[in-house]
Amino acid sequence: MNSALQLSCLLAVVGCLLGTGHCQGDDEFVTKGRGLIAVFGNPSTDTSTRARNVPALVDYYEKYNNKLELTTEERLNADNFIRRYKDQTSQKVDGVTAQGGYGWPFRCPFCPPPFFPDVVTAIDNAIPKHS
Repeated sequence: MNSALQLSCLLAVVGCLLGTGHCQGDDEFVTKGRGLIAVFGNPSTDTSTRARNVPALVDYYEKYNNKLELTTEERLNADNFIRRYKDQTSQKVDGVTAQGGYGWPFRCPFCPPPFFPDVVTAIDNAIPKHS
């Protein structure tokens, strides 16, 4: 009887931990997604604010891209932009990360961010509206 009680308590604790961990991940997905929608989904947001939030959008996309419904072309555009972004931000000058700000995706005419609207729309669609 004692081992049955211990086993049931262990299962209850494991179940709570697994449920809480999943819930926290969803909470982070929703909270960060709403923040990104507020920045990138708002046409009145200035360019420098968007540029400062590009790293957060890239991190969010890399972490949650499996939850976002994107077409193959939209996903390819996003992946290509992120690859170019990482190449650009990882450049070193004399062994030090290159300086010059974070706004390059908005000032660079040959590398426009074509995936921003697609990803923001996918984030908006993936986030529950009632929570």
